[in-house]
Amino acid sequence: MQLLNKNHLGFAVLLGLLGLLVNLSPIPLFGNQQLIIGNLFFVIVAIFLGPWYALLASLLCATGLHLAWDSWHMYLLFPLEALWLGYARRKEFYTLYADITFWLLLGMPLFYLYANLVFQMPNSYMTFITLKQGINGMLYTAIGAICVTMLPNHLHIQGKLINQKRKSFNAQLTYTFTQVMTLVLLVSALIFNNNSIEQQQKDVKLNLEDSAAHLGKATESFIQGHISAIDNAARWLSLSNYDSAQWQSLLSKLHQSYPFFISMLIADDEALISAASPISRLDKDVVKNKDLSIRDRHYFQEAFYNQLTFISPAFLGRGFGSDPIVAISAPIYSKDNHVTPIGIIEGSLNLNKFASIDERNREYHEQAMVLTDENDLVIYASDSLQLAPLTPLKVATSGQRYRTSLNMINFRKLDSLSPEFAYTKYVLKNGWSLYVVMPFEPLIKQVEQQYLTTFSLLFVAFIITILLIKVISYRLTQPLETIAKKFSQWGMTQHQDEVMSDTIPKEIYALSSSIQKSKQELISYQLELEEKVALRTVELEDANLKLQALAERDELTHLYNRRYVENHFANIHDMCKRSYAALAFCIIDIDHFKKINDTYGHQMGDKALVALAELMQQFFKRDTDIVSRYGGEEFLLVLPQCNALQVEQHLNQFREQVAAYQIEVPGQRAIGMTISIGAVISNAGYMSDIDHWFKMADLNLYEAKENGRNRVVCSLLSADDQFS
Repeated sequence: MQLLNKNHLGFAVLLGLLGLLVNLSPIPLFGNQQLIIGNLFFVIVAIFLGPWYALLASLLCATGLHLAWDSWHMYLLFPLEALWLGYARRKEFYTLYADITFWLLLGMPLFYLYANLVFQMPNSYMTFITLKQGINGMLYTAIGAICVTMLPNHLHIQGKLINQKRKSFNAQLTYTFTQVMTLVLLVSALIFNNNSIEQQQKDVKLNLEDSAAHLGKATESFIQGHISAIDNAARWLSLSNYDSAQWQSLLSKLHQSYPFFISMLIADDEALISAASPISRLDKDVVKNKDLSIRDRHYFQEAFYNQLTFISPAFLGRGFGSDPIVAISAPIYSKDNHVTPIGIIEGSLNLNKFASIDERNREYHEQAMVLTDENDLVIYASDSLQLAPLTPLKVATSGQRYRTSLNMINFRKLDSLSPEFAYTKYVLKNGWSLYVVMPFEPLIKQVEQQYLTTFSLLFVAFIITILLIKVISYRLTQPLETIAKKFSQWGMTQHQDEVMSDTIPKEIYALSSSIQKSKQELISYQLELEEKVALRTVELEDANLKLQALAERDELTHLYNRRYVENHFANIHDMCKRSYAALAFCIIDIDHFKKINDTYGHQMGDKALVALAELMQQFFKRDTDIVSRYGGEEFLLVLPQCNALQVEQHLNQFREQVAAYQIEVPGQRAIGMTISIGAVISNAGYMSDIDHWFKMADLNLYEAKENGRNRVVCSLLSADDQFS
């Protein structure tokens, strides 16, 4: 038996402890489902060191989950997974493929069996959480495998498991793509589902809040309408001329206008019933003999003694039947005495009539309504909740371990950690409470269905992706294999193999071996090539210098051309600006140049251009002066750091020198030429746009030509000219 390697043991323990720490805080999904990431550390150990070290790391990772969940199933599943992956690595199976096989054949069936025995959940939910376990396993395995793939060889642990046979480039490329696509598809599906579920929760919460506000206001309006009815009836009776003998007929007519009162009555100052409606529900002799007293009823005491319009908590009726009711009462006065009551009028609301308000919310058929009084007694509850009127409403908040934005509540299983309903509470102005609830189980089923659909599509996409990747990989690697076979037939027959990593594909390995055979031949070719390259480099440098001269010089006059001036003007302007010096920009044009061409021919015109270029170079010979041919018979002169007061005089001297110059014409007498100059001068700070300088100088040149030619027109630019 191989001795225990201390370095390997320390590596496994270290990664196991990292997994334990990460697993202490699983990533929450919807409800009580969570995502495990820390297990990627025992996957890394399995890839590097094999099954037994992976088993140790998995036990540590499982301990973190046990502390977080207080469950034991991870001590069964994850050690088995670690052993499976470790043995698969020894057999040189790819880890991700091995993990998919584990969850399909062993992991998910075992978890489903364990969950059925321990958790006692609905079958549909069992399918969902079982599938979630498998998907989670593939996710952290893909992450762990990618981490190992991206880790440089020099950072691998010493003495790790190595491949005994080389994998083909096709297989390695397919596996790498599969890892990446698995991770991308799983993460995308989880993010999509999580965002979709959060939006569904927001919609459900908003619907509950809207329903609660709507039903609460409708209930308040319903109650307030009947309070107003009793109050108005009491005022009407107090101000009328009717005596108590006529109250019975008046009450019966009033009751017909308010059918939501299950009964109505009038009692005198002795708390004896004087009139009642419907009279059929009360013994006429009892009313006539005034034997039925309501002195002990709080609705009589509050209305008669405290002289208030009063709405009571819910209670069981008496005399008119045993229906649960809410009494609304108000005092009655005599027409002549509005201080001392002579009785009360009372209406008993039929609590079942609140169903008409509940019906208004049937747009959300899955929602239910509970209305309680200030003593938390049920006044009304939707039939689906099976809560009897006048029973105390006992509730318990739940779902504290659930990741959801909804408020959770239980009506039946008060001790259960699983929530029964999502709810919103609305408190009425009279102290009553209205709950709008929605069963939580349909929400869970909806989420389950969404996850099942997404993961089913994901599985189909995964299969298609693998097939597509294999085709692409084959098309990529087949040419490499062909090249490797060709190279293997060249060069020397014997060579010494390089020491190469075991992860290098066999096609690349064959190619490397064949290249070694041709190494000496390639070295001789390289020396010869370097000599040729050095020679060509010298020739290229000379050619570049010539090209640069052609690019910046005029071919006829050898002066700088227009491109050179435009490229260097900004730097010259900045230099003058920094030194607060003046800058002169001059356009020189040969007068009647077309006449020279027409009279003596283009060769003489070219000679005149060359002569003027030589005169300019001789006259403007500072290193900073730029003398250029701008095009045709136009020349451009840039004089940086000049004396602004002497520029015009200097230009006139040059103009006179040109006018005195004679151009020799073979067989004829010499000819002369004159020039016109348009110049502008500016101190530091003027704009650096050469087009503007040219425009202003051209205006002066035009003025010189208009005024008879052979003259200099010079002007000083100011900041105002920048906007002209």
